[in-house]
Amino acid sequence: MFTTFNNIIDGKPRSAETSYHGIDPSTEEPLWDAPVATEADVEDAVSAARRAFASWSDVLFEKRCDLVKRYAEAFLSHEGEMMQLLQRETGKPKDVAFREIHSSYEGLMAATQWTLPVERLEDEKKTATLRYTPLGVVGAICPWNYPLVLYRACLSGRELYHCQALVWSAYPQSEEKRVSLTLASPYTPYSTLKAVEIGASIFPPGVLQVLGGDDKLGPLLVSHPQIQMISFTGSIPTGKKIMEICVASKRIYIHRSIYEPFLAEMVSFTEGLKVGNPLVADVDIGPIQNAMQYAKVQSFFADCKEKGYKFATGNGAAEHRTLEGESAHRKGYFVTPTIIENPPSNSKLVTEEPFGPIIPVQPWSEETDVIARTNDTHMGLGACIWSRDLEMAERIAVQLEVGSVYINSPLRPDWRVYFSGHKESGVGGERGLQGLLAYCKAQAVHAYR
Repeated sequence: MFTTFNNIIDGKPRSAETSYHGIDPSTEEPLWDAPVATEADVEDAVSAARRAFASWSDVLFEKRCDLVKRYAEAFLSHEGEMMQLLQRETGKPKDVAFREIHSSYEGLMAATQWTLPVERLEDEKKTATLRYTPLGVVGAICPWNYPLVLYRACLSGRELYHCQALVWSAYPQSEEKRVSLTLASPYTPYSTLKAVEIGASIFPPGVLQVLGGDDKLGPLLVSHPQIQMISFTGSIPTGKKIMEICVASKRIYIHRSIYEPFLAEMVSFTEGLKVGNPLVADVDIGPIQNAMQYAKVQSFFADCKEKGYKFATGNGAAEHRTLEGESAHRKGYFVTPTIIENPPSNSKLVTEEPFGPIIPVQPWSEETDVIARTNDTHMGLGACIWSRDLEMAERIAVQLEVGSVYINSPLRPDWRVYFSGHKESGVGGERGLQGLLAYCKAQAVHAYR
């Protein structure tokens, strides 16, 4: 298992005078030491990225594809160790960690299938050619919920097409012809730091870098004059300071004709879920990742209880499964999956994002009403619609103010398709050719005859 972690700057590991440690959310015990990068580390990483930008641009596209594929295979060869890191630092059960690792691998491989378009327009006077060129050095800041997938979302394609160098800080992202600098989340730094370390042995120095740190590091990247773009995934307040944002269903609307039996099935399924330490084999749901988020989730339970809302199942506390030999009363940020039946549409639970296992359900009868309620929010990342009537489902889908709609499927982003949000759920996006072009500058050349 991986137990040592460093910043990666200019292709080499660099330790730090100051370190911190993440917390195992299942036990509240400290994990391994992680580096805290300094302002000097940021400057060194940006300088290395700028040097790499010049040479990486000259590497043939086929060669860049080959390196990305080699990186993907090298990353997947550490599947066991990476799964252990994810389970320990995020609290994810084994199957969830497995999916994240393989989705990350698939994203890297998908990036090698893209080519930048060249558009031409001709008339009797001239030929106009539109090409896309790399932005330059890109910084990436990623959150704690999906440290590998969201790092890969930024990484996929950038190393191929952009000549920039990226500096990370346990917030991951980068991959094109550019070079990238990634910032790892202080809550979940380990898998990101190690993923970049694996890549640094394959890419030229400075193309892929990562920094670990605290909340002082992000502003250094955001305000740096030689970083052309910041890719950020995180909270809306922080995103407003940087500008780009997560996807999971947080409200459920059930047609009134099936409301009661459907809710009963939901309750039955939810009560069968097993909560506990993700290292226990039959656990379905692990803990909330950190104490701050746990307190936020508990505030939704407190509000629902104070307002007298009906708990269809769950109550906020959790009896959880432990490893053999552990106390059943041990610590951990565990929450029982909870369904709140038909709270008011202006309630805290309906209008805000808990980012935890508590969800409201409401009945609906008229299409116009459910569409209006669905759109009555400042968020708009994704939605899913389940129906045997595909015509109706598609009619509703195009009226929803969200970036992605999934019909008869849970929210399941595809690496080949652009993924973005509406409203306060994001500026710009990732994945697909359009996501790649977000890291490019357009240049039009007009050649007159």
